[in-house]
Amino acid sequence: MRPLTTALVAAVAMFLLVSCSSQDSAGAEEQLAGSLTELFRQALDNLNPSPVEREVLERAIIAGQIDPVDYEDAHIRYALCMTQHGFDPRFRKTSEGLYVELPYLFVDNQAALDAAVTKCSQGTSVVESLYQIQQANPDLLADQRLVAVRCLRARGFVDAAYTVEDFEKDRTVGKFPFDQYGDEEANNCLWKAGYAYFEIESS
Repeated sequence: MRPLTTALVAAVAMFLLVSCSSQDSAGAEEQLAGSLTELFRQALDNLNPSPVEREVLERAIIAGQIDPVDYEDAHIRYALCMTQHGFDPRFRKTSEGLYVELPYLFVDNQAALDAAVTKCSQGTSVVESLYQIQQANPDLLADQRLVAVRCLRARGFVDAAYTVEDFEKDRTVGKFPFDQYGDEEANNCLWKAGYAYFEIESS
């Protein structure tokens, strides 16, 4: 499974947060940026996007959002690259149009898979991670745990009293008040916030 679902989204969020201090004086939740346009400008300046990604971000700054077509193009380029490296990527798609990369089956050489992921993510990961933030975190919340909690609340997997502290406690012990593996929608809530939970398949 690609690091995009966990490490990269968290790293992008943290990196952009360092260069932004957007917190309401009334104590509102800290944000990655004041707007998507501001977020894209930060990414353009700080994340060293590839030439193709730079063009996407420049268009997104003008439009105020990353075009789904640009996300689809990045996804296709990534998937094709992985296939060319001899792997068979599998995905599911969320209601927000995000591709969840599923664990690879029958991998004999983990180092080769890791190397292919690193190679194929070059030129696609910035657009994919920012689009994930755009679609799954429209309030640009800096705390990924809160992103997960809000999604879980909205879909009825936890009640309104469920807090970030509850989430952190459950995440630490690895047991939630829902099936984090078997319920796809709950799993998507976790994945979209940068927390990947996948059972290892034997066949």
